[in-house]
Amino acid sequence: MINDKLVGFSAVLPFPHGNLKNTYRESRLVIMPDYQGIGLGSFFSDYIAERYKQQSKLFYSTTSNPALIKYRQKSEKWIIKRAGRVNENKKSKITPGLSKNRLTVSAKYIGLDELNSKGVSVTVTS
Repeated sequence: MINDKLVGFSAVLPFPHGNLKNTYRESRLVIMPDYQGIGLGSFFSDYIAERYKQQSKLFYSTTSNPALIKYRQKSEKWIIKRAGRVNENKKSKITPGLSKNRLTVSAKYIGLDELNSKGVSVTVTS
């Protein structure tokens, strides 16, 4: 919220996985049109991910947004786990959505602690 006006929201769900415990995933990240293009989505996603990381939880996010993909590829706070495209020719039980021909990237948030343990100095400001 900025001046009582909604500028964005994020939805996070438990991520049930046979080998990973205490894992969550960002299922939706929305930034309102008037606030897009200034890095607010990346900042917001990092902020939410860091809160989960501080609670010793794993945090993943998948996106087809080109700006968010570019940010995560460069960021030292995220590790790209999977990148690919949905192939329309393959049969799937999941119907592709709007991103069916766009690059889709899944990333794991490693956060500030792991960076700091590698000797990288990071400061978070609000």
